[in-house]
Amino acid sequence: MHKRIYIAVIAFMFFIGILVLQLFFSKGNLIEQRNVAQQIAEYEFKIDSLKQIIEERTQEIERLQHDSLYKEEILRTRYGMSLEGEKVFQMVK
Repeated sequence: MHKRIYIAVIAFMFFIGILVLQLFFSKGNLIEQRNVAQQIAEYEFKIDSLKQIIEERTQEIERLQHDSLYKEEILRTRYGMSLEGEKVFQMVK
């Protein structure tokens, strides 16, 4: 009877040992899975931020294609252009 208990305990310990080895040292172990989950979260964040940038650029393109007042504002403020015959005054700080 005692022999069976020892064999069962040894078999159980062997099973637990193999399970621990599988969890920590096999391919796809817990540490590797945690690292992959962190990378996925980082990439999802990057994807969301890039989607936001794409949306902003799409809106900018739409405004540049269809809003003549916006185009005029851009040309005047960024590039210092003016209409023919207009006098331009530059303020110096």
